[in-house]
Amino acid sequence: MFFFIGTSIFSQNINLKVVGNTDQGFSVDIYSGSQLLIHNTEELSLKAANLDLSEISEIAAWKGSEWTGNENLVKLSRETYLSDFDLNIFITVTYQVINQHVIKKTVDLFQSGMPTLYFTIKETSKPAETPSKYVTFEHDNFPGGFSHEMYPSAGFVTSNNILVGFLMDAGYKNHYTRTTRRRFNGHGGGFVGMRKLPDPELVCVVTLAERANGKEYIQQTFGEMYNLDAGKETVLKLDDILQKVGKVDIEKQYGLMTLKCEPSSRTGIEFVTPLTDQKIYTVSFLAKGNSPIAVKLFRNKNGVKTVELEHGIKYIDQFPINENEWTLFKGSIMVPYIEHDSVSMFVGSQSGKKCSIQIKDLQIVEHQPEKQPYNKMNMGEKATKTTYIFVEPWTNHHDFVMSSQSRLAEGKGFKGTLIEKMLYANFNMLTWITSINDFTPLNVPNMNYAPDMYNRDSFFSIVSSYNKELNLKIWEQWAKTQNNKGAIATIITPYMGTIEAKDNEATIQFLIWAMLNKRRFGVTLPKEKIDKAVAYVLNEFDEDRDGICKSHFTLSQIDINKYEPKTDKLAVNQGVFAIALKTIQELGYDISETYIQKAIAGYLDFYDVKRKHLVFDRDFPDVITMTDLEPEFFSLWLFSEPMLTDDMVINHLEQMPILNKVPNSPHPEYGTTAPIIIKLTDDEKGYSYLTSNYQPFREFGEANYKDGARDGFYYNGGSWLRAEYSGYVVGLKHGWKKAKPLMENRAWAEINLNPSWPYSKEFIPTKWTTTDSWWESTRGLSWNVFILMANEVVGLRTPEMDPDFKK
Repeated sequence: MFFFIGTSIFSQNINLKVVGNTDQGFSVDIYSGSQLLIHNTEELSLKAANLDLSEISEIAAWKGSEWTGNENLVKLSRETYLSDFDLNIFITVTYQVINQHVIKKTVDLFQSGMPTLYFTIKETSKPAETPSKYVTFEHDNFPGGFSHEMYPSAGFVTSNNILVGFLMDAGYKNHYTRTTRRRFNGHGGGFVGMRKLPDPELVCVVTLAERANGKEYIQQTFGEMYNLDAGKETVLKLDDILQKVGKVDIEKQYGLMTLKCEPSSRTGIEFVTPLTDQKIYTVSFLAKGNSPIAVKLFRNKNGVKTVELEHGIKYIDQFPINENEWTLFKGSIMVPYIEHDSVSMFVGSQSGKKCSIQIKDLQIVEHQPEKQPYNKMNMGEKATKTTYIFVEPWTNHHDFVMSSQSRLAEGKGFKGTLIEKMLYANFNMLTWITSINDFTPLNVPNMNYAPDMYNRDSFFSIVSSYNKELNLKIWEQWAKTQNNKGAIATIITPYMGTIEAKDNEATIQFLIWAMLNKRRFGVTLPKEKIDKAVAYVLNEFDEDRDGICKSHFTLSQIDINKYEPKTDKLAVNQGVFAIALKTIQELGYDISETYIQKAIAGYLDFYDVKRKHLVFDRDFPDVITMTDLEPEFFSLWLFSEPMLTDDMVINHLEQMPILNKVPNSPHPEYGTTAPIIIKLTDDEKGYSYLTSNYQPFREFGEANYKDGARDGFYYNGGSWLRAEYSGYVVGLKHGWKKAKPLMENRAWAEINLNPSWPYSKEFIPTKWTTTDSWWESTRGLSWNVFILMANEVVGLRTPEMDPDFKK
């Protein structure tokens, strides 16, 4: 029997059909008009286990025993008895048509007979006919297997060019993490893979071998962990052909190599490993010597070394070893789909000094790990998994990447422009759980920084949402990092510790966030935490209470320098301190207006009347930055009042060079990106990038700004969307006529300047010949979602456009 519920009100005419009967069970087919797109043989499968994993029970192919529905909604339900646990589980599956392109699917699980149950749930979606191809976020023609990419989406294309895409809710809601690694121990820096690897098959596509046997599917798996210390292991044969890197002599005995390295930037050995796509490995060896060791894994395409391998051993530059005793290096790595590139491994020294290193028992093991459930179904509490299906005409992979973002935002009820939707979706996909044992939300800047939550980045990300749970829980995580002095930590590192709490802007942001949480949600926050943070800010930044801020660090994102002794020469620090005093006053502390005005006057005093801009650093008066307008943005955003005059703001912005002119941008007469920091010059060009001889960053600048090596990149002219866009909003509020077109150009640039990367980025270079030179590590930065707040400041959006906003 077929039961039809149509959605003819939509031009796309997405239709839900309930298929089945009371004996066989009911499932839902999805149509576009009269074309059947998805025909599932089940709605889900479930693996359940008790907490010691001694008993496991499975529901292989769940269907509803009954259903209800209307023209936009279908609900399937069934109560299933698990005899292994003497337990009933009630499952409800709901399909809801959101708009003419998007369907929301929700799975609710409930049990009231067992304190806690581990579970894994798989949702397998089956094309009704053989697709012309499968696509993922990073690959236009994906050959199958698990897809661990920067954004979890996959889809298939029908023979008549209809795209069917599959998305999912944020990890903090669906209880998954995309973490594949942790910080290394021994202060060696870098990352290694985890022994218990969560959610590697979060997104999975039918393999070529399975397709040859008539199978077609896309699968989403929640709550499954690979246990590398259980299951099977295979020791792989390593290539005997070693390539020397730098000046090195190699002495080989059975199982032992001695490397005698002459001074060089990188000295050691390199060889091709047996690592291949979509497998899990562990690399291990014993080492001793008089130099720290670097361990690097690189992809090689057609014999050419390309990028460092991502998910496991990475950034191991100085693994500490001892001259007199063996030290074990051991790290796992997940190899995703890497287009069948080979993988080379370097082991040696990057110290630049003469040294001797011994390597013993070098081994690579391939794992067939045991798969274990780790999500929890607690007694009397509903567990929910939410996924999304979107349908639209197939155009190209570029548009699929954009739709994967915008359709997720629509599915979640978010309203906004295309760039706002994309940034909101990216922010959600970078907010997951902390670990397999800690379901507290965690927000990472992008996949390159995972698994670490850089607190200052998470501030800009989370305050851009009106989600009460998210704002309060992550603020509470910040509060737990507070040290005895009252400072809030810079970073939270799952699976490892951190001692980094310093006089940057994190503690000030903690107080601003507390103020926003009180305004938005009317909550009472722990007074002792706020008391300590207030005392820290006042004592650390202005011990003598003269209104002048002094700090060892910049109170902005440009954090590559430490000032010894403390400096009072940074404009942004003085402005942020003024905002801190206004915040502390609103929180109910005794801060006089006179004191606040002293701090504001100190900020205004950084405006150089002759140069007509705010001076970033008084020791480098020709340097101009976008971050120096950030305190003014905070004042307009948080307190609806300016600190700077119109002339100060307009004159400052008029001197910022706007680069990367593009004919098809919204306003081709202007550039599309401005550098975050640049040196102004008196010549016709009007600016120059920083050099090793004129830059405020000491050793960092001396090492990195030689011979134009980083011109236009990172903190030598890179363009940061959040800082730049917020600066233009300040200009718009102060009457600068160029502000609106530059806002539109910069938003356009984020999506379109690099056609291969239509998504958020940490920064965009302002000087480049080809986009191949753009840093892969910058892709997908979460905090750019803060432009939602910037747009609120100038009335381009309202809080009601956020699905979590409540009056």
